[in-house]
Amino acid sequence: MSLPYTKTERVNLSTAEVMLACGDPEGLNILAEMFAGFGVHTPRRCLTGAEARTSINERILNLIVVDSALQDQTGYDFIHWLRRCDVAPNCYAPVILLTGHTKPSQIFKGRDAGASFVVRKPVAPMVMMQRILWLLNDQRKFVTSPGYCGPDRRVKALGPPVGMKGRRHDDLSAEVGAASTPNLGQDEIDALFKPKAVI
Repeated sequence: MSLPYTKTERVNLSTAEVMLACGDPEGLNILAEMFAGFGVHTPRRCLTGAEARTSINERILNLIVVDSALQDQTGYDFIHWLRRCDVAPNCYAPVILLTGHTKPSQIFKGRDAGASFVVRKPVAPMVMMQRILWLLNDQRKFVTSPGYCGPDRRVKALGPPVGMKGRRHDDLSAEVGAASTPNLGQDEIDALFKPKAVI
């Protein structure tokens, strides 16, 4: 896994393999022009889920942008298929879902299908680039379970809700055990807050 992106670095997308899937030809052209402005000059363009599945099988992709409405199926169904297909590493690639309906139910539907991010249409280039930069820093684990495949839906690592047991094997217990070493003395605590120069 690459190191997190920092604000002082420049992002070069000229070598990125990007797939754009949108059921509307005009909308697909607008997306392609936006990504050309980002330096992606030859994105894979798909109008249907069938074309998108072919692209998934042909080339390793770094980013997938899917509209919620393709010509032959919904974007939600395509993402659901993608996350459960055995075409690695594309099934783990970051997916941005574009939708004109941003009701919470639609956002949850996209998240539960396995989208990495849901973005409202019409999307401004600055917003799209911010989401791409966010995905560059995304450290969430990929979760595979009978009911869900995709990036961990918990964006913030706050642990399980209060009073509930964690469902993940690496969730820590809310109970604090007994100290395993003696407590620090006051002088040792003061030294932590007042570091001294080393000569």
